[in-house]
This record gives sequence, C-alpha cells and structure tokens, in this order.
Amino acid sequence: MKPLKIYFKILKVGNGKFLKTKDEVNNLIVDVINRNPSKPANRLREIALEEFHSNNAQPVLQTSSRFFISKVTDIEVIVTFLPEEKAVQEQFYTQWRYVQISAPYRLVQYLDENKVVVYSEKTRVLHTIKLEKDITVVVVED
Repeated sequence: MKPLKIYFKILKVGNGKFLKTKDEVNNLIVDVINRNPSKPANRLREIALEEFHSNNAQPVLQTSSRFFISKVTDIEVIVTFLPEEKAVQEQFYTQWRYVQISAPYRLVQYLDENKVVVYSEKTRVLHTIKLEKDITVVVVED
C-alpha cells in the first residue's frame, strides 16, 4: 500500500498596536497605516488585504520555522481606530489571521493522536510532527 500524500494547514493569528515589533506581519500593517494616515479604518483594512495578497508580502506570510509553505489562504485583517487614546501607538489596534498550506508530505505513521511521522520529498528525510491545535492534517486525494 502506497503512503498517503498529505499536507498541513497551519492557522496563524496575531494582534498588535501601531508599533514596529519583531513580528513582521504586524510591521506590514504598521507600514500600511504609516503610508495612509488619513484613511478610515475600513479602508486601511482593504489596503492591508491588498498588501498581504501582493508578491512583496508573500515571503513574510510564508515564513515558518516548522514547515515548507507552498501558499497562504484565507487572509483576514481588522484595523480598529481608537480616537479617544492619547498616545498615537494606542490609537490603532490590529488583528490578523491567515492559513499557511505546507508543501506535500507522505504520511508514514500516526504515533498517537498528537504526533505523526512524515516523509518530506523536498528534504528526503523522515520528520516527526507534533500536531498542535493550530495544525490540521489534510489528505490529498489522487
């Protein structure tokens, strides 16, 4: 029997203030706000979504320390303007969510409900993957 071809869906979520941080996704949104300071929050959201779908943002969104990422889907951004806050960095609150789709793997074995052994055709190595709550296994049907 041939091993199943699978990929992983990794849910990435985050939030931040109007401040540059170590989080590159947050920094993309901060850059959008900096370039468009007079736009309303709903328009900033639209511009941020356009930015996230651009080729410039894809390398940031496809960054993962655990998987090779083939694409990003289901991108959502929320920008909330809080005019009553005195400090500029407190006036914008941002939230984002997107799904990373991994490169394909071959399922070798389920160790338990939280761990799988997979073979990466890209690295030609076996990997043990711990399935956390933000990771979903999807079977590719031939």
